[in-house]
Amino acid sequence: MADRRESEALLDKPGAGRLVALAAGPLILVAITSLSPAGLTPAGARVLGVAAWMTVWWLTGPIPLGATALLPLVLFPVLGVASPREAATPYANEFIFLFLAGFMLAAALERWNAHARVAYAIVGTVGTAGARRVVFGVMVATAFISLWISNTATTAMMYPIALAVGALFGTSRDADNLRTALMLGIAYAASIGGMGTLIGTPPNLIFAGAARELAGADIDFVSFMAIGLPVAAILLPVCWLLLMALFPGRVTFTDDAREELRLKRAALGPLKGTERAALAIFAATAVAWVIREPKDLGIVRLPGLTDLVPRLTDASVGLIGALAMFIIVARAPDGKRKPVLTWNEARGIPWEVLLIYGGGFSFATAMEVQGVAAWLGNIMTGFSGWPTIGIFFGVAAIILLLTELASNTTVAAMAMPIVASLADAVGQPRLTLMLLTTLVASAGFALPTATAPNIIVFGSGTITVRQMVRAGLLLDVLAVIVVVLAVFLFGSRLL
Repeated sequence: MADRRESEALLDKPGAGRLVALAAGPLILVAITSLSPAGLTPAGARVLGVAAWMTVWWLTGPIPLGATALLPLVLFPVLGVASPREAATPYANEFIFLFLAGFMLAAALERWNAHARVAYAIVGTVGTAGARRVVFGVMVATAFISLWISNTATTAMMYPIALAVGALFGTSRDADNLRTALMLGIAYAASIGGMGTLIGTPPNLIFAGAARELAGADIDFVSFMAIGLPVAAILLPVCWLLLMALFPGRVTFTDDAREELRLKRAALGPLKGTERAALAIFAATAVAWVIREPKDLGIVRLPGLTDLVPRLTDASVGLIGALAMFIIVARAPDGKRKPVLTWNEARGIPWEVLLIYGGGFSFATAMEVQGVAAWLGNIMTGFSGWPTIGIFFGVAAIILLLTELASNTTVAAMAMPIVASLADAVGQPRLTLMLLTTLVASAGFALPTATAPNIIVFGSGTITVRQMVRAGLLLDVLAVIVVVLAVFLFGSRLL
């Protein structure tokens, strides 16, 4: 679900650098409002200045990202851009509560180690005929889990498993290559899996919220999955093949190695009590997301939950599942009966990410209302003479460059109103370019700082920057090609 990049290096080293970053925000606001760019109203210039201020602080991190996301609540009323109510309303966007529910469901799974059981089960299903196959199995497990819970949490959970599995490869050069492929595969599969569902990663929910605000369209769980899941399903084997080509090697597992893997899975014990309850609630929630809307298949119509409860939304379904985790009591491994989820675990979820969403939605709404998005889109009308596929590749290249340098959440929040207006200027559907931006924003594979999965894997000390850049740049190119072609050919039909 949430893919979050902690950019707080300056907080750890306070001094001149942090002071410069702090001052840069208000200075850029003053500069933009003083210049009063042609074509913008004074209110529009102030909105642009606030957006630039937030961007500078998000990229340089002189204060926590969530604190920066509160700037619209303070600055918009002070600058006369919006009333306090208008500035605050986007922070209660329905999709923020959908993601909150996803965080709580994930916290319950992690509390009882149910996520590790899923991972080992998938690896066991793929088999241990050879190390290359195991690399693919671990990547499949990672991508599958990342469809439902945070990319960051998925990577943090999977990479110790990958380290243990990689240790079974041996000490040859081939084994070293495959260990490198395995660790990179964990990071990349987490990001790829996040593209598959609406709750897979923050940009997806930002897209859903922006679609409602900027295009008047409701993107439900299944509609997004219809395009996101095929893209992820194509990219995952492409990624594996690329890693196998760049880091070639063949290692055959011995009987002892297979036995060690079996013992790790057996050590989890039988499924019972609180773990069974957590998995049952999670599975029921996932199924409810899928069947919420009726499905019209032409010759037959499959009823949905909204036939019974017309106002039921994906956020409602998620919150019902999250509340069930608090309500249902089961027997824990220590023999005592406990709730599946308590507030001790829930309060540890990344609340900051929810504020980042709210701040992004707030300034995106203000940019639309005050005409800033249309103004920026008109500046980019240089794309207007290009063929449609060229426009798609041009937008994708710009977003990819930004997402390698900044959080994909930040990039998606900043870019949505801009590409919506660009779509108007070049005669393309808003939703199509917004969807393209969303998927490409998750394709930062080249730099350790591009995504939280990259940071976690790089921090394990098992790979070098050169290895990540070598594989990531090629995967960036392949991902852009897959995403552009998928959105170009099917995006407008599916949405």
